[in-house]
Amino acid sequence: MATTLRERLGDRHNRLNAVRLVLASAVILGHAWPLTGADGPSLEVLSDVAVNGFFVLSGYLIAESRVRTSLVPYLWRRFLRIYPAFLVSLLVVSALFAPLAAALEGTSLDLASAAGFVLNNGDLRISQWGIDGTLTRVPAPDSWNGSLWTLFHEALAYVLIGLVLSLAVAARHARWVLPALFLVVLVLRPLAEGPLDVTSHLWLNGARLVGYFLAGAAVWAWAGTWRPTWVHTAGAAVVYAVLTDLGWADLYGQLPLAVLLLGLGAAPSGNWTTRTDLSYGVYIYAYPVQQLLVLLGTASWGVAANSLLVVLLTLPLALLSWTLVERPALKAKAWLDPRDRPDRRVPSTGAEGTSAPAVERRRRA
Repeated sequence: MATTLRERLGDRHNRLNAVRLVLASAVILGHAWPLTGADGPSLEVLSDVAVNGFFVLSGYLIAESRVRTSLVPYLWRRFLRIYPAFLVSLLVVSALFAPLAAALEGTSLDLASAAGFVLNNGDLRISQWGIDGTLTRVPAPDSWNGSLWTLFHEALAYVLIGLVLSLAVAARHARWVLPALFLVVLVLRPLAEGPLDVTSHLWLNGARLVGYFLAGAAVWAWAGTWRPTWVHTAGAAVVYAVLTDLGWADLYGQLPLAVLLLGLGAAPSGNWTTRTDLSYGVYIYAYPVQQLLVLLGTASWGVAANSLLVVLLTLPLALLSWTLVERPALKAKAWLDPRDRPDRRVPSTGAEGTSAPAVERRRRA
């Protein structure tokens, strides 16, 4: 008998990390055309779809994390998951990538600008894209990491759902509150881009990404009763393809994309895809790797070869990020969450029949 989505994704043998890694690779392919200056039809839209997909998956997982964690430990966990690796990526670009680029271009690196790249972007809201004296001879000049802008909206989504589910009535009726919030954004976004004539990219991008985030959260709200099948996943793929063909996917494709990706993620898999999450590291390092490779002349190799090389070179960086930064940072969860202290972990069965693997999954969330 088919298990529910919540049961499937609660089991450590799922494909969510694999799906996220595919999305990160799609971002690389989508960025290949503007970064290499390739001519002809492009797949730039892939990067937007992949980012939307990241927010869908994040919405599902973060909603689950929030309802079983009080507000302060929840925010602390979210901070540990994205900020340490983000900050280290800024330092790596400033201290390693930028000097190497300046050497390749034969230019003089501006040390103050290199320091500013870390300091000015340290609040997650990217305000300095380039480092003076570098990336002057590439198709996309003065931009070291065009992917990082989404993390500010990710953090806002964390805070939004954290505060909403802090209300007792919202937490008790989450299966109605979260879909209702999604529907509000679904209606407001076309109005913002149409009759309301909103021009602020901050608000427009926020409405777009928060909409996908809430779509994932809305699916989570019903994940305890939905038993996904291949028919659901295939049907969602067809609906999303039709919406894309009509040009409506970005405005109305949130729920089909959520069903598609979460259905794929619920498929069983081996332990390694759950234990080792390389997707975030790929996401934060691929763009600067692409820029360096263009400086080395790989743009002439073609989009496919260049993208494959970027993936091969970024994966080791992502593994280092996971091993040396992300996973060690997550160990600090116990500082503000007593459940993660060694003396509070349940070795076998919890008070309500929670198995040891389930307790372990909660500890890692």
